[in-house]
Amino acid sequence: MSRLPSLTGLRFVAAFGVFGLHAYSLVKLTDPIARRGAQLLFDAGDLGVAFFFVLSGFVLTWSARPDRGPLRFWQGRVARIYPAYLVALALAVLSLRVTDRIPPIFWEPLGASAVLLHGWYTQDFVYLGVNPVGWSLSCEMFFYLCFPLLHALLRRLGPAALYPAALGLVALTWAMPWIAEVAVVPEHERWFVYIFPVTRMTEFTLGIVLARLVLLGAWRGPGLRVATAIFAANYLAVGWLPAVTRDTAAAVVGTALLIPAAAVADLRGERSPWRHPVVVHLGEVSYAFFLVHLTVIVTAVELLDLGGPWALWPALGIVAVLLLVSYALAYALHRWVEVPGMRLLNRRVTRPARSRRPAPAQIR
Repeated sequence: MSRLPSLTGLRFVAAFGVFGLHAYSLVKLTDPIARRGAQLLFDAGDLGVAFFFVLSGFVLTWSARPDRGPLRFWQGRVARIYPAYLVALALAVLSLRVTDRIPPIFWEPLGASAVLLHGWYTQDFVYLGVNPVGWSLSCEMFFYLCFPLLHALLRRLGPAALYPAALGLVALTWAMPWIAEVAVVPEHERWFVYIFPVTRMTEFTLGIVLARLVLLGAWRGPGLRVATAIFAANYLAVGWLPAVTRDTAAAVVGTALLIPAAAVADLRGERSPWRHPVVVHLGEVSYAFFLVHLTVIVTAVELLDLGGPWALWPALGIVAVLLLVSYALAYALHRWVEVPGMRLLNRRVTRPARSRRPAPAQIR
C-alpha cells in the first residue's frame, strides 16, 4: 500500500492548533488587538481533535491488511499508543505533585485514565482530571475496538452507497448538539457532544468512508490547494458559526475535503506542502507532542508564574520556549518509548508466523 506522507504532516498541523489554543488560554495578553488575533488563530484549535478522529479512521482503513486478524490489529494499536500514553500520564501526575495541584478526588480519575476509560465518565473531574488531553485516547481505544467490524461492513459498499454514507455522517455530526438537547440532561450535554466515545464515532467512521472512496478511485473532491483553502476558511469562520456546533462539527466539512485531497496528491505525486520532510518529521512526533504539551505549559505557568498578562513580544517568546520544550520532550518520548514499544510488539506478533515456515531442509 502506498505511503501517504502528507497525512503524517497534517497530523502536526492539528496538534499545533491544540497547542496554540492552550498556550493563548494560559499565557495571557494585555493588548486587546493581540488577544483578538490569537483568538482568531487558535480559539478553534481544539477542533484538531476532531481532525485526528477523521484522520484516524482514514489511516487505519488505508493500512488495513486482510491477513491481520482483529487480535493482531488490537495488539498493534495498543503498542502504538499505550506505552507513550502511560509515560505522559506519569509526567502529568508528577506535574500535579510539584505544582501542588493534586485534586481532592484523585485516585478515581487516575485509575480511569490509566485504563483509558475516563471518556465514559460524565464528570469533568474524571475525564479532565489528570492529563486533560488524554480523554481523546479513551475515544481512540473504543474506535480501535470497533474498527474490524466497521471496516468489514463498510468495505462491502460501493461509491453509490459510500457518498450518501459520508453525507449522512457529516449531518449526524452536525446534529449531535440537538440530539443532546433532547436526550441528555443539561449538565451532561457538553460531555455527550464532545467527550462521549460513541458520539465521536461519527467522525472516525467518516474517515473510514473517505478512505474507501479513495481506495476505490472514486473520490471526486477538490484538489489539495483548493481543499486547503476551504479548510483554512472553515477553520477561521468557526467563531461565526452557531455556538451549538462549535465543539465538533464546525470544521468537519473542511476536514472531510482536506484529508482525501492530501492522500490523492500523494498518490499522484502532486506538490504538497504537507509532504516536506520537516513537516513529516513533526507529524511523526505529533502524538507524543499532543500528549505532553499541556503538561509542559501548565507546569511552567504554575512554577514560573508565566500567566501574565504580557505584551505581545514577551508572550511570543514565552510561547516559543514552551513550544521547543514540548517538542524536545515529545521527541524523547517518541524515540525512546513510542518507537521501541511498537517494534517490540511487532516482533512478538510476527514471530509465530516465521516459526511456522518450513525449514530449508524441508523445502528441498
